[in-house]
Amino acid sequence: MKQLGQVLAIVVLLLGLYVMLLVGYYSFSIVNAIISGAKSLEPSVYVPLSITVFTAVIGLTATLYTQSVSRKREIESAHRDRKLEIYLEFMILFEKLLMSEKPELGGTKTDPNETARKLLSIRTKAVLWGSPGVLKYLARLGDSGPTALDLFNTMEGIQREMRKDLGLSNFGLEKGFFSKLPLSDPEEYERMVKSDNKK
Repeated sequence: MKQLGQVLAIVVLLLGLYVMLLVGYYSFSIVNAIISGAKSLEPSVYVPLSITVFTAVIGLTATLYTQSVSRKREIESAHRDRKLEIYLEFMILFEKLLMSEKPELGGTKTDPNETARKLLSIRTKAVLWGSPGVLKYLARLGDSGPTALDLFNTMEGIQREMRKDLGLSNFGLEKGFFSKLPLSDPEEYERMVKSDNKK
């Protein structure tokens, strides 16, 4: 069975080379015919003809490029709405988890199984719509180290990647910005970092 696969691969490779040689030969013949034909023309004919062809090629290229960019923007816009929905779902889940630790703000305890199910659902949707950066951090979420700092750093990465994927800038947001954001005392994050550095 392996030999048959190898034979087929060789046949496909040889056919590909043959087609490339044919295309190369005919392309060379066409270019050669155009050049020899152009040599027989008077300058009063080939100069305007060359300018016309050059202008047509530039115009066609510009049109195709504009259409390609426009189509890409339309696709990105449609995808952005879907991504926004998934990322917002994740942020609402994150907010509920934070609130569950703050009963003084009206937060109620969350069911860990329900939270795991929602997170799995978000991950599944993100596989189809999320950027590679978002997916990498979501995968790390379950494998975050044993410390709170590991979790905060993973959440920081997820939020930065989500913003980036939606076309938003993280410029001006210092390292640890998103980690400090949910803390009532932002210095708590710095203490976690210092404690981790001592290990």
